[in-house]
Amino acid sequence: MNKEVKIDPEKIHLFHINIVESSIKDVAQKGDNNFKINIAQTTMHNLKDERVKIGLFIDLIHDEVTSDAKAHFVFDFHFKIEELSNYYELKEDNSPIFTGVLIATLLGISFSTARGIIFERLSNTNMQGMILPVVSPQKMLALQKKENS
Repeated sequence: MNKEVKIDPEKIHLFHINIVESSIKDVAQKGDNNFKINIAQTTMHNLKDERVKIGLFIDLIHDEVTSDAKAHFVFDFHFKIEELSNYYELKEDNSPIFTGVLIATLLGISFSTARGIIFERLSNTNMQGMILPVVSPQKMLALQKKENS
């Protein structure tokens, strides 16, 4: 996009969170929280209704070869964006190209919210106290989930 777009937080409304999948295979002992984190994301939109859906796929995989402990979460975050047309341009085929700043902002909101949900979900397991790291939303833009993966 040619123009520099500024985000107005008051025009972003997170109106629904859906936990699509949630499974936890616990570790044997408390404090054994050496996990690898895999993250992927998808983005969907409805231009007419000014809505954007961010899908987050988060896996926590235990590092040890002998342990198959794992936590798996899939979230859908539904946003209503007032004046959404300010944040995209249409390509020749009428598909939108959204500004990176909008998608990065929505990813940041979504991941931060998911971090809290996962913290709570793990609170009654041996993985309690595990806090997901802060992740750059700009880097998450590159973690697009491929179809059929």
